[in-house]
This record gives sequence, structure tokens and C-alpha cells, in this order.
Amino acid sequence: MSIQVHSHIANHIATIAFTSPEHHFMTLELLEAIQTALAKVARDPQVRVIILTNSTPGYFITHYSLDEINQHMQQVRKIKALTGPLFPLSVRLVMAMSKAIVRLDRFSSLRNVINRAAKHNFIETTLTYARVNRFLQQVRNSQKPVIASIGGNAQGFGMELAMACDFRVMAKGDYYLGQIESLIGLMPGSGGMHSLARLIGEAKAIELCMLGSRLTADEAEQLGLIYQAVDETELVEASGQLAAKLANKSPLSISYIKRGIHKGHDQSFSQALAQDEVAFVDTASTDQAAKAYQHQRASLAQGKTINTAFDHQEISDINEK
Repeated sequence: MSIQVHSHIANHIATIAFTSPEHHFMTLELLEAIQTALAKVARDPQVRVIILTNSTPGYFITHYSLDEINQHMQQVRKIKALTGPLFPLSVRLVMAMSKAIVRLDRFSSLRNVINRAAKHNFIETTLTYARVNRFLQQVRNSQKPVIASIGGNAQGFGMELAMACDFRVMAKGDYYLGQIESLIGLMPGSGGMHSLARLIGEAKAIELCMLGSRLTADEAEQLGLIYQAVDETELVEASGQLAAKLANKSPLSISYIKRGIHKGHDQSFSQALAQDEVAFVDTASTDQAAKAYQHQRASLAQGKTINTAFDHQEISDINEK
């Protein structure tokens, strides 16, 4: 069985479902197939929400392929032995170069030339690493909200991918979330530690990463790490219901909220507020905002309470003409 990635769009919601042989390990091949599908639906003006999910029951992304990592490390070990104490500096320099080179990936002919030239040496490893982390940044920076619909284990890189999404809905069962790298002599290499610290606090992030602790869906929900833990038979419906709620919001509003929270985390309050001022005026002057205002005024004129008015707007699609 080869990897398979399928996209489906309905009611402004794009679902990207993926499957892979050998226990659903992430590989560069699978990652780039998902990335291609993600880029396509992200450009589609009809799509307002994106769902990432697994086609194979029981497996979201088990973790990154250790076979692929070990294959790359064969060359790295030689460089490490040669450079000694200068090894960290050499990694920084080659990673910086690789991040610049992968910007040329959009030119397929150039990418092929680069890949052939980098084959079986140190820069092949750093190019792969740069591409992997670029993919997570693209998920995180997508203007459209992304939901991880987790129907199985999401460990190591699988957890990092889930945390790069805006929402996580997870099936209950014999499945786990976890940054398990310390169990196999590694460390989270694609932002897992930092995402955990931001989502649930530094102390808990240290505990989970150092011990390699794994969480059930219920435990992750109690920590606030996931949006909802549901029975496995309800995963598709629960993820769809969440996506429908998001699809009924103003796309511009949702985009500004996502970008504002991510950027604001690293800014002073005054810098974040200055950014919000432009965003607020932009959203407040849209047709969606005007329509929402008319909805509320009409509800109040009918004698409904303000809470009832908000309930009505929760289920109204302000994006339709």
C-alpha cells in the first residue's frame, strides 16, 4: 500500500484525509503530499475551514519515521566526528543556507537539481528538516482555521502537527497524544515543546516532554490541550460541527483573530494592540459586520433578549449574500 491523500470540499469545509503504510509514520513523501493538498484548498475562495484527518482507523501520525531519521543521521554522524566542538555552529550555518534554498522549491526543475546535488550528504538532511518545519509553519500561518480530527495515535511529530492546527478534536480509545521523543533518545524538533508551553504552561510542558508522557483524549481535554474528546463513532460528526460553526463566521474576522493571537504572543501589549486597531476597523467595515448588526437589531425589535439574539447569530450564515 502506498501513501494516499484525498481532499473533499462541501459546505465551505475542505477535508484532507491521509493514510500511509507501516503504522502511519510521517515521511517526507507523505508530508509533501499533505502540503500540496493543503496549499490547494487554502487558495480556494470557497473554502473557509480545513480539516486534517486520518483515513486509517487508529492512526493519525504515530511519529516521524525513525528509518528516515536514521538514514539521514548516517551522514551527520560523520560531520559531527569531523567538526567536534564546531558541530553546533556548522548545523546553524547549513540550516540557514537550507532555509534559503527551500524557497526555490516552487520551481520544480530547480528543486530536482538541488535534490540531486544534495544527495547523500549533510545538506540533504538539513534541506529535509527545513521542509518539514516549513510545512508546520504553513499550517500554523494558514489564514483559514485548521482542525486536527484525530482518530488515533498522534505522537512525536504527529502531536506537533496537531498542535500546529487551531483546534484538536480527538477520538477516545486506546490512543495517545504525546511528545515521546525522550523515550527514544531524541527531543521534539519541530516546535512541540514551545507549542505545549504556550497551550498548557511551562511546568506541564517540561513534565510531558522530559518524561515522554502520553495522554488519552480525556486527559488532554482536561488539560485544555484539545477542544473536545469524543467517542470514536462521533469523531467525524463532531469535527464537522465545529467546522460548520467556524465556516459561519466572517473569514476576515477569523483570519485576523488567528494571526493576532500568534503574532501578539511575541509582542508587547501596546504593539499587539496597535496591530488589532487596524484589524478591528477592517472587520467592522465589512458587509458581514453590517449584516450581523442588522440580525441583532431585528431580533431585539422582536422583543428577544440579547442572549437570544446572539444564539440566533451563532447559527446564521452572515457570509451568504
